[in-house]
Amino acid sequence: MSDDLFSKLFELFNQPGPINWKLGAEVARHLAGERQPVEPWTAEEFRELARLAEYRLEEVSPFPVRPAADVLPLDPRTWAEKNLEQYGSLVEPFAISLGGEAAPLMGQLAPAMVGLQVGSLVGGLAVWVVAGFDAGLPPDRPGPLAVIVPNIANITGEGFDEREVRLWVVANEVAFRAVCEVPWVQDRLATLVADYAAAAQIDPTKLSGLMVAGGDPEAIERALEEAGGIDGLIGGEEAQAPRAELEAFLGVVAGCARLLARRAVGEMSPSFDQICATRDRQRDEITDAPTIGVGPVPSEFIRLGDEFNQEVERRYGEDALETLWADPSRMPTDAELRDPTAWAARVLLDGWT
Repeated sequence: MSDDLFSKLFELFNQPGPINWKLGAEVARHLAGERQPVEPWTAEEFRELARLAEYRLEEVSPFPVRPAADVLPLDPRTWAEKNLEQYGSLVEPFAISLGGEAAPLMGQLAPAMVGLQVGSLVGGLAVWVVAGFDAGLPPDRPGPLAVIVPNIANITGEGFDEREVRLWVVANEVAFRAVCEVPWVQDRLATLVADYAAAAQIDPTKLSGLMVAGGDPEAIERALEEAGGIDGLIGGEEAQAPRAELEAFLGVVAGCARLLARRAVGEMSPSFDQICATRDRQRDEITDAPTIGVGPVPSEFIRLGDEFNQEVERRYGEDALETLWADPSRMPTDAELRDPTAWAARVLLDGWT
């Protein structure tokens, strides 16, 4: 990261609130790059595909499918600018944790550090996701259905038909939005993020380097590099289990969306599963570990979530998904995601009907 950006961090860290949104926006724009042209005619094509996907999903989904208010084909820079604050709830609990438990210097830096993270998260996503579902992170509130047109070339470049890939993208995004709007999903997500944030610890031996650095941006940058980045300061064994539970839940959400998208447009998209496999491979190659807060859902959890939702249907019939998603207590734990038999034993005891 440039010296100039660290200088701005210190200029801005006294702004009110748990997240320094101004710094976050600057980081997101920096990572997303310059604006890229998007052909105007693509807007109408994506609108047609979205309405088709919404219609077909409504016929097969156990959840209501609310039509998107608009469908926007965007470039990475514009997507980052429009979506920055949508992911604030995934990092804000870490700002509170940092400010409440750390030394005074870290407490002062917490809003800027978390602003840096949310900007890094959204700006980093903007350069490779094709739509929000691709990261597997539910936004705070639904907005227009947005696709990042230039990034779709990463999939079509693997030899798939362009029209089919665009339908695959839109169907997955429509399905993901429908699952994320299940009434209790956001509350469950907030609880799991809060549990993860509460368990995250500051490494005091690495924090001392920041304290010695004082207000010198260059010294802070060196101290962070020596600590292994911000991620090297935060974590600890106690955070591993709640993070796994959070990723398992996000995997079940993304996996259910994939199942529903397959069910809705699979007949029209003969390469649906091959595209999924290709995108999972690409995601594994692209994504990095998160710093503070929540990063893109690993492909392993999305695949496990897809398989788990399919297993529920195999065990209990076509209407089982509606029952599964009626109650957050029926969601699998991290261990149960890999062992549906253990999950079945628990939910049967709880009175699965």
